[in-house]
Amino acid sequence: MTTPVLDPEDATYVIQRYRQRIAEHGATFASLNSGNEAKQNIRHQVHSSSLRGVKPSILEIGCGLGNFYKYLLQHHLNCSYNGYDIVQEYVEECRRLYPEATFEKRNIFLEGIDGTYDTIVMSQVLNNRYRKSDNMRVMRRALELAFEHTRVSVSVDMISSYVDFQNAELFYYPPEEIFRVAKSISSRVLIRHDYRGFEFCIQLFHEDVEGYVR
Repeated sequence: MTTPVLDPEDATYVIQRYRQRIAEHGATFASLNSGNEAKQNIRHQVHSSSLRGVKPSILEIGCGLGNFYKYLLQHHLNCSYNGYDIVQEYVEECRRLYPEATFEKRNIFLEGIDGTYDTIVMSQVLNNRYRKSDNMRVMRRALELAFEHTRVSVSVDMISSYVDFQNAELFYYPPEEIFRVAKSISSRVLIRHDYRGFEFCIQLFHEDVEGYVR
């Protein structure tokens, strides 16, 4: 049997960390531990720049409380939205908050991605430093899987290695290496390191999307 790229023990560790915060704060914004709302909004703005078309279909992997979908609604960006998360409590809260959207508990490294979407977004998803898995290998597979299941774009943010302090529990991705990985998957790659000092976003676009000249 092939060993999953994300070791099940690492997935369990991440779930437990979020459940500890949920036990303390409830299934609320504070439990996500993703900074303040201003930081989250700028991430959402960057991710939304990867969308194309009148009503794009979106899958957000690691959707948390569906805050990206909330941002899209607030900015009147019409879309078809689906969310995956590995934490059941978040999935249940999202279903309560946004019954018109679709939410599912799913680990893409074990269960894959169901269907094809215009855009797949991952925000603050693979930042934990894994104990048994190779973070770079996990990130590569996440980008490959997402690109295989999109028609337009993939947008993923992560913590940059260009920092002045490192938390031992987090993984800091070298932007140059992530760009190299992305270019091995798609010929159309955009890297954004301009919206926060210690984060960046990589976006992969399919060649047949408007705006590309071979």
